[in-house]
Amino acid sequence: MRKLSALTVVLVLVTVACSSGGSHVVASVGEVDITEADIGELFESDTLPIDESLRETIFAVLAREVLLQGFRADFGLDLDQAEVEVRYTDLIAQMEQAGVTPEEFLGVSDASTEMIRFDAEIGVIRQQVIDGLVQLPESTSAFLGEPEAFTKVCVRHILVETAEEADDVLVRLDDGDDFAEVATEVSLDTGTPGGDLACSLANRYVPEFAQATMEADVGALFGPVETDFGFHVLVVDERTAPTEEEVRADPQAYLTDLELNGLWSDWFNETLRVASVTLDEKYGFWTPVGVLRPDQSHLAPEQE
Repeated sequence: MRKLSALTVVLVLVTVACSSGGSHVVASVGEVDITEADIGELFESDTLPIDESLRETIFAVLAREVLLQGFRADFGLDLDQAEVEVRYTDLIAQMEQAGVTPEEFLGVSDASTEMIRFDAEIGVIRQQVIDGLVQLPESTSAFLGEPEAFTKVCVRHILVETAEEADDVLVRLDDGDDFAEVATEVSLDTGTPGGDLACSLANRYVPEFAQATMEADVGALFGPVETDFGFHVLVVDERTAPTEEEVRADPQAYLTDLELNGLWSDWFNETLRVASVTLDEKYGFWTPVGVLRPDQSHLAPEQE
């Protein structure tokens, strides 16, 4: 979820205030109503101006409900309240240790501790959705088709500027020169002593280098391999990969944060896109990417 901005700019043309204790229905997500009280509990003030910041807050609250309903429908899950409490307690402890208010901690004007709980809930929803998504056969099948994503390689390399220099390095190594000494002498990659890149998933490297680490015979010289950085001579000292059964049993152990975020983002965006949301027009108009101002009704997409 994006960070909520401070409640500072009041729209001149909108003079109605949202009472933080009211039971008036602001919006509905499916059959669930969101009231002014639900919005207001996130703030300390009794009344809130209907401005851009309030619309961002309304969008966040509606999106949370959309996501809750979505992962119940898709995965048969309910929000793990125990985990929410753990995250909430940790965030409160961080705030208290820093000696700041909820407003200062979140960077949101007039924020209450309930907004901190809100953040904790979103974090738990995200993790539960990812936990569900990685168990789907179509998710793991996509990654199993890219072995670089879960194959660990232990690699040494020497990086030079030209193919001719790389050939010279190969000749020296074939003649028995020590790999680490040659790397220290000529490699452009001065950040890896002796050329040792240690062990990593193959797909953490640029594509050409990653492919080379998968193709090279273990323990043998390989190259030259050209990348945007130059020409590499490399040795793969070890290459290990889990079985398909191991990947399917614990996919998060083999997927990168980028891949996990991709799964979450795709599900998140599609869930918001197809959501059934109605919003009181005095607050604006719902879209899957935000709440529009009341005078922007012509930009609001039709509900599916």
